[in-house]
Amino acid sequence: MHHLFGLVLGQKDLSRAGDLFSLDDSEIEDSLSEALEQIKLISSAPDYQTNDNDQAVVEICITRITTAIRETETIEKHGKALVALWESCLEHNLRPAGKEDDTPHAKIASDIMSCILQNYDRPSVMALAVPVAVKFLQRGNKELCRNMSSYLSLAAIAKADLLGDHTEAIVTSVLQGNAMLLRVLPSVYEQRPQPINNHLTELVAQMSHLDQAEQHHLLRLVQAVTKRKQPQVLKNSIPFLTGHLRDPNHNDVILNILMEISDYEPLALISSLPALKDIGELFPSLIGQIAKIYGAVGHIDEPLVLRSSAAGERRR
Repeated sequence: MHHLFGLVLGQKDLSRAGDLFSLDDSEIEDSLSEALEQIKLISSAPDYQTNDNDQAVVEICITRITTAIRETETIEKHGKALVALWESCLEHNLRPAGKEDDTPHAKIASDIMSCILQNYDRPSVMALAVPVAVKFLQRGNKELCRNMSSYLSLAAIAKADLLGDHTEAIVTSVLQGNAMLLRVLPSVYEQRPQPINNHLTELVAQMSHLDQAEQHHLLRLVQAVTKRKQPQVLKNSIPFLTGHLRDPNHNDVILNILMEISDYEPLALISSLPALKDIGELFPSLIGQIAKIYGAVGHIDEPLVLRSSAAGERRR
């Protein structure tokens, strides 16, 4: 380790910590992993959470290390040590008390996250980081959860297969209110469909509580499920979907989903026919799609279609 890093971290010398920024990045680059390991030892000490000096030393050193990693583009070389320190934060309190500042270990996790987030397109780094990022989702720190969700969203774009083993944890986080991760689910569905299939009705039931962009991601997921032709998975979601047909932002997409279902399981849509008739009257431009659904159901059981339509007339 560079002698100045050794001095600052070995003696926890806050007075010399700022001198690290006078060194060239290339001069300390070989020392970064060892310095990260030393920081892990300091931050794991029983008194770390109450020791202001040690916290300040660690904060300065992490800033210097992450700056050097970024400038020398050596994240792959030091990624293992960086992620090991990051993961060690999970062993400590991350939940802020009331509106107070982040806990000391939450600060470390946040600083490391910023460095890792910039390298979402490097597969070797993602392979180390994704399993740890998922663990932070359940640790009660909203800001960390938001940052992890951003990282996982980027990871899903760059290398979705890394998220497949963590689908259950991602779905759980969404159901607990982390709607940001809805954008991840369509990408991981092909990797691991069953955890999503198991919770699809619960996910679709959240639609009225989502903003427009989140609803879009949820409907993309439903479209992916629909293409797999699994009516038993979709059956209980159909009433929630038809309940949103009055939304002009999504009714065209929802009707396309219902049309696709009608191609292979038309009888699943019988109870939706009266609602579809009402939508056709409200939105004449959608009548063509609605007629195709009626036609698919009628091809199987025309009297049932007539009775459903009559029931809709009586309801009005």
